[in-house]
Amino acid sequence: MDIGAILLNVGYLCNLIALGFREILWIRVLLTLGYFLRFIQNYIENVVDSTFWMLVFVTINLYQIVVIINERRKRYIEPKIFDIYETVFNSLTTFEFLTFWKMGIIKNVENGTKIIEKDKKLNSILLLINGKAHVKSDGKSIAFLPRGSFIGEISYITNEGASADVIADGDATYIEWTNKELKKIKVSKKIFWTKIQNILLNDLIIKLKRSSIN
Repeated sequence: MDIGAILLNVGYLCNLIALGFREILWIRVLLTLGYFLRFIQNYIENVVDSTFWMLVFVTINLYQIVVIINERRKRYIEPKIFDIYETVFNSLTTFEFLTFWKMGIIKNVENGTKIIEKDKKLNSILLLINGKAHVKSDGKSIAFLPRGSFIGEISYITNEGASADVIADGDATYIEWTNKELKKIKVSKKIFWTKIQNILLNDLIIKLKRSSIN
């Protein structure tokens, strides 16, 4: 068996092995190796068209490998929001968290401000990052929201009016992600969007457990 046939078969073998992995980085690495070996084989045998396309595939996959490694590299998170990352967004990489955080708008409200009004539909998701808030229905307090709690996520998910008022108990700060920004994630980064949905679901579970205890 000549060197060209060996390179061709080893290249195909790498691509076959890649199909057995679920980890995207390893898939990219093995695909790149397979394409590179076939690139060398085609170059040796002077198959111009195939050589060109193998080079294109190698270049694209190398770029994607660099992107994946860069996204997984740990980023510095400011101490003032690090606890929120650890308790609320720990399923995200630091890169994903900081990307998502920068998409939000931080707003400050005074004591007694109605952050969410009952029966009003929300086109955004809010997260309380400083202070606290009370959830009230018909003037009666039914829940307490501490730092790190999402506000109005049920209304956003169901596209229905809020089931209660949410009122700031003292001065408070929250971050808001608008529907426009959330749609960008939903359309272009589906895995990222799935992670965000799971985070919201986890927040709902925590609130249900808290209400059952009370």
